Amino acid sequence: MPSDGPRAGSASATTAEGLPTLRLDHALDAGVGDPAHGPLRRAEHTALIDQWLRTQWRAAGAPPRGAALAAVGSVGRRDPGPASDLDLVLLLDPELAGSESASGLASALWYPVWDSGTSLDHSVRTPAQCEQVAAEDLRTAVSLLDLRPVAGEERLVADVATRVRRAWRTGARTRIEELGELVEDRTGRYGVLAHSTEPNLKSDRGGLRDVTLIRAIAESWLADHDHVVVDRAADVLLEVRDALQLVTGRASTRLSRADQDAVAGLCGYGQADDLLAALAEASRAVGWQLHRSLAAARSAAARGGRATYGAGAMRRPALQRLDHGVIVQAGEISVDLEDPSPLRDLAAVRHATTTGLPLTGATLARLASGRCPRLRPAQRDMLVDALSGEHLAEVYEALDVHGAVARLVPGWQSIRNRPQRSPVHRYTVDRHQVETVLEAQKLLGTVDRPDLLLVTALLHDLGKTPEAEDHSLVGAPLAHRAATELGFDAADAEVIAALVREHLTLAELATGRDHADPATVDALLNAVDHDPSRLDLLRALTEADARAAGPAAWTTWRAELVEHLAAQARDTLTGVVRPPREMLAPQRSAQVTVLDAVRSTSGCAVLYPAPGEDAPITEICMGAPDGPGVFAALARVLVRLRFQVRSAVVATVDGVAVTTWWVTGRAGDLPHPTTVRTAMERELARREDPAARVLETGPQAPMRRSEDTPVVALLPSAPGRPTPLQINARNRPSLLADIAETITGHRLLVSGAHVMTLGRRAVDVLYLTDLRGRPLDEETAARVAEAVAEAAA
Repeated sequence: MPSDGPRAGSASATTAEGLPTLRLDHALDAGVGDPAHGPLRRAEHTALIDQWLRTQWRAAGAPPRGAALAAVGSVGRRDPGPASDLDLVLLLDPELAGSESASGLASALWYPVWDSGTSLDHSVRTPAQCEQVAAEDLRTAVSLLDLRPVAGEERLVADVATRVRRAWRTGARTRIEELGELVEDRTGRYGVLAHSTEPNLKSDRGGLRDVTLIRAIAESWLADHDHVVVDRAADVLLEVRDALQLVTGRASTRLSRADQDAVAGLCGYGQADDLLAALAEASRAVGWQLHRSLAAARSAAARGGRATYGAGAMRRPALQRLDHGVIVQAGEISVDLEDPSPLRDLAAVRHATTTGLPLTGATLARLASGRCPRLRPAQRDMLVDALSGEHLAEVYEALDVHGAVARLVPGWQSIRNRPQRSPVHRYTVDRHQVETVLEAQKLLGTVDRPDLLLVTALLHDLGKTPEAEDHSLVGAPLAHRAATELGFDAADAEVIAALVREHLTLAELATGRDHADPATVDALLNAVDHDPSRLDLLRALTEADARAAGPAAWTTWRAELVEHLAAQARDTLTGVVRPPREMLAPQRSAQVTVLDAVRSTSGCAVLYPAPGEDAPITEICMGAPDGPGVFAALARVLVRLRFQVRSAVVATVDGVAVTTWWVTGRAGDLPHPTTVRTAMERELARREDPAARVLETGPQAPMRRSEDTPVVALLPSAPGRPTPLQINARNRPSLLADIAETITGHRLLVSGAHVMTLGRRAVDVLYLTDLRGRPLDEETAARVAEAVAEAAA
């Protein structure tokens, strides 16, 4: 063990300088960014901390016998970061150290650490107390496995380490399930590092805590792991943590978006996404090794396992031979290498996805070696069967960690571990495609080609490479090539490519265009080549893709809109006309009531129709005489009354603007309709007063990434119909009001609107005309689009 690092200096130097300053200076001088150099730097850093603590030990007047200072946590493992907390244990021999002297010694040790500004986790225990608390608390037991002497009588530390390890190995068989529950509990509270856009390097699944657990399982002697793989992954995680602590100056392990560019630069990555991809690669390796270690430990601890030898339960595990050379033994799947069946390897994968049994390490390694030739039809069908297995996600992680999926699917390597910046996405690009397959499994009965649905789900985001501007267009030829290599003929490969190219079309049309506009249905029919079978495939793919992204991407409202537009297109193809579903559009009776009220009074009208089953979402129907600035005035009413708009449909009927809004909250908790009508009348009366149109809203957080920049586009429309303007922007309370005010300033009318909130984004389509009800000319449309983009920023 190195006793002095290159910056440790003399005792007087460590006393004169604060510990945090010494540590940060050392990290800055040594430099971060090279995982290969990291272990040596962290060992030197540990020596610096040890020397500083030994100085405090001597200054505290510690006795020569009966007391010792030990480290656990990152300092105990000799891998602390530049600002990591200190985890220290003061060990006392009860026969040599009294309680009064122990209290004085502890205070003399802890206060200098606190005074230096370093965070400290501390305890004072005897060896027997350490053994007892390790037996009672799993987290403490794992922590004490890293116990290391720093100062004082090393005999005490060695005694505790021996007791803790002996107890750990003796009781490991009964604690493996508790260890598994600990992992699942932390995953539920934190998440999965590989799929997070702001990962916690320590606590997320696949993070540094899991590295500690893998090594703790190895200490139990129940199961070992691949030390090279785990150590290499740990070095990547530790190097990023060290860079993060240098950037922030704090002990944080949460890699926030604000810090990612700086950390990526320190670590030598071109951009933040490359950094996240490297972290995902490392964390998935850690997650897989922990999974295998737990599985092997459970197997060893089970009745008849090798950990029960000598207890009268030893017996040879049974071997089961299945078709195509697949072998199941000791709860794992392997293959008979002498079986010549061309379906052998894919049959093993299929058995794993359908049963949940793991593939052996040797089988995984072999599947990842060499080049995979183009699949034959029988192999293709076996692959499709594997994609329909409920345990696909676990098998995918095992195969992909070993590199087998990139060998099988052309183009997969480019999207492996790629982060997704959209707030609605929960997974990296590659894992999202697997989750889409899992969601597609539930929809196989809705299509006539389930095989195409599953494979398209697997390939639909192949175009999400770093340089792609439109991943759908980029991905279509990649999917065509991949489908061909996977054994599909030219006609099927073309269908898969077309579905990939159009996989966002249905959702975009349904949530961003007027369903009553014939151009909307025509656009969808053109996307599916007027083919009912392809329409059903696109409908199922749209739902599977959205559900796999996350709850914000597949709300009740979005589902209703997608189904409604798909049904319209299906009816057009088949000639069948079905009655509309109530929740797909504003309640007709409410619109008629409001329209009649406005006509009879020439004033405003507000009605809350009967609530639907999807409360707490409330429908509000508002009406007023149409004219310039009316839509903007209604939008300001919603902002001032603090309505949270989820969706909206705007229509103009015989000079009356009838607007239906769906807002968050139950009708009884929202402002009374009379209050809303009064606010409408006030806004409409003051709509020509510039001062009255100013909204008092809280300041918005500044845009931090390119994805926050609004996208404003002019959409195609039928001749003579209003000009549709689509706005996709980061949502805020005043967004719609600001956009509407801009349109009013250009002396234009909003003849219709389709408003939708998706996660943190607002996707609005406004149908614009001039004051005479004519569509906009090209020059005016371009000028308005530019102004709206500025207002939405």
